[in-house]
Order: sequence, then structure tokens, then C-alpha cells
Amino acid sequence: MKTVVAGCMVLMQTACVTTGQPNPESETMLARTVNESAIRAAISHPGTTVCHQLMVGIAERDWVRGEVTEVGDRAIGVRIQDSGRFPHIIGETAIVPGAVMRAAPVAWTPCV
Repeated sequence: MKTVVAGCMVLMQTACVTTGQPNPESETMLARTVNESAIRAAISHPGTTVCHQLMVGIAERDWVRGEVTEVGDRAIGVRIQDSGRFPHIIGETAIVPGAVMRAAPVAWTPCV
């Protein structure tokens, strides 16, 4: 976490030093980094219940619920508990209860 905060501070200082004022592109990158770090900190613990929203057609949305089983540098493993109201396939993995899928942490949110 200290590395992420230090990286964010460097980005902000670089944006101010190079132009004399904040750069909107650097601020966007900083906001994205802070958001990804917060999500990773919230869900990157084995046993955490997470949710993922999927689009069905053009107007319908469905939620998939799972439990974090493993945490890697760039991906987390999630064992599906509730596959939602509609059948889903992501890549070559059918989303069914008990299936384990690996995805980036930012693709999942903590369930309420």
C-alpha cells in the first residue's frame, strides 16, 4: 500500500512540475490508480465475497456472486457461488456454481 501511495504522489508531483499546473490526463491516471488500489485492498483476501455485473442483451444486467479463493499479482481466483439468473460463458469457462475463474480484481466488487 505504501508503494501505491508513493507512486500516486510521484504522478501528482510530475504533473504539477512539468506544466506548472495539474494535467487532466495525469489526474485521470492518478484517479484510476487510486481506484484500482482501493478495489484490490478491499477484495484481495481469500474468503471475501465478491460480485460481478454482466450485461445480458442490450438492457438487462445480471449479477454473479463468488468467493475469493486465491490472490495473485495481477489476478484473483473466484469460486462461483451464485451464477445469476441467466447462463453465462466468459472465455471458455461456463459460469456455474463451483466453477473457479481467474480475473483482474477490478472486474469484481465487494458484495453487500
